[in-house]
Amino acid sequence: MKRLPLLLLLLATPAAAQLRFREVSEPWGLSFRHHHGGSGQFYMPETMGSGVAVFDYDGDGDPDVFYVDGGAMPGYQGETPRSVLLRNDGGRFVDVTESSGIRVTSYGMGATAGDVDGDSDLDLYVSAFGTDQFFRNNGDGTFTEATAQAGLGNPLWGTSAAFADTDADGDLDLYVANYVDFSYEKNPLCGSPRLGLRSYCHPDVYLGVPDRFYRNRGDGTFEDATAAAGFAQDAGNGLGVVFGDLDRDGDEDLYVANDMTPAFLFENKGNGKFEEIGLLSGTALSDFAKPEAGMGIALGDIDGNGFEDLFKTHLDLQTNALYSNQGSLLFIDARYTSKLAEPSLYMVGFGTVFADLDQDGDLDNVVANGHVIHNTELFGTGTTYKQRNQLFENTGRGVFREVKDGGLDVIRSSRGLAAGDLDLDGDLDLVITNSNDLSEVYENVTAPAGGWLQVDLADLRGGGKNTAAIGAWVDLEAGGRKQVREVRTASSYLSQNALTLHFGLGTATRADRIRIRWPDGKVQVLTGVAAGRRVVIFEP
Repeated sequence: MKRLPLLLLLLATPAAAQLRFREVSEPWGLSFRHHHGGSGQFYMPETMGSGVAVFDYDGDGDPDVFYVDGGAMPGYQGETPRSVLLRNDGGRFVDVTESSGIRVTSYGMGATAGDVDGDSDLDLYVSAFGTDQFFRNNGDGTFTEATAQAGLGNPLWGTSAAFADTDADGDLDLYVANYVDFSYEKNPLCGSPRLGLRSYCHPDVYLGVPDRFYRNRGDGTFEDATAAAGFAQDAGNGLGVVFGDLDRDGDEDLYVANDMTPAFLFENKGNGKFEEIGLLSGTALSDFAKPEAGMGIALGDIDGNGFEDLFKTHLDLQTNALYSNQGSLLFIDARYTSKLAEPSLYMVGFGTVFADLDQDGDLDNVVANGHVIHNTELFGTGTTYKQRNQLFENTGRGVFREVKDGGLDVIRSSRGLAAGDLDLDGDLDLVITNSNDLSEVYENVTAPAGGWLQVDLADLRGGGKNTAAIGAWVDLEAGGRKQVREVRTASSYLSQNALTLHFGLGTATRADRIRIRWPDGKVQVLTGVAAGRRVVIFEP
């Protein structure tokens, strides 16, 4: 057979898909302005920002969006802060906050959604500075504020929170990270008196406070089990939270990003108790053995070894961190070998996600950036409050390259970040919240490298309360490549991604094998599932 010239062979080889997004918040009805701050004594903007939850609140099969807003501090003058629920109507969104019954009266921070009472709809927990709030989903498009009745209502400065079945009893428990011991009375002057500048205080100015853990009693009400579960003695400046089976032993471990204190990794001992092993695991400190300003967390298997890796965002001059999971709860700091460290050196990272944005079979990375000091330009340090967000393509085996022309063009001071297929076209879109500014929503317009498959898991047998199968683990094989995903609630920074699992299949036209490990340990295997579709799988 006659061989083609080498040049023609090279020209015939398809190029890798270029990650590409376009901003669509206004035409999709998802433009929202976040309000943080006060005036007078509290004239500074409260720049920690707030998050976003992407979840299907009405059970119609498409993801809706809940934006968390701040609140009015003493002396605040301006538009009334208002958290909003936006219903997805075929890729266009409608504000249904008033009719939904959701009224966030505290200074909102983050949100997480899960079915806590087993009635097959997702309830909503909102963390806050002030009392957190819990909204029970009534199943008819409305919610009832039920914080006291549920036994919740963390009174500290709640940040990220997440639901998971931590004790394998079939219902969802709740972990709430708390930040620092701040109050209006404990509001010291920070910044530069010489320059006459006031700015946000370093977290070292305040005492850390313990997080809270609430165990589900089995009827959708909770008891404070912080001490009983082994969390009581640990007090950090908590900002990011994620549950995941990091050692693949069948139970949910927990990672907490703390601001300038060592991060926590709590190993689930399998008996309803946790043990903190951050230092032993290699995930508590930086590569220089120092605590860092941990904000957001992404969790996913970026190198294809079957274990999920941890990515954490930090302040400028620290670099973001990647902890490569070697199994057995042992991690190696791979921030430099992954090529994720150096591009973040002069950035302040908050929200972050791992997602296969070009559908080539590996997880890419997005980071929402913005400085925490609102007037940082006036200090002459060369840093800016508003910063560009960053998009990283996984080039294979967990090594990334930054895509600077990917369409994430708007420059604001960003905070929350979540992913979901908002327009139901098979790829993942992005929602970004910004401090004292408009939100951003980006449609994924990447020319896909190949096929895709989306998976929803459901346990509707009536014997358990975890109807969305939070904690289920899916192993997928397609085209000679193996991928893993886990169904989880919150991650990133103050935010939650859609629960639907998304797989890029590259050139494969089907998933050869899908292995599901359900939360109760049962295993189910499917073969020959065609690409280009969304499937709902029920536990048999």
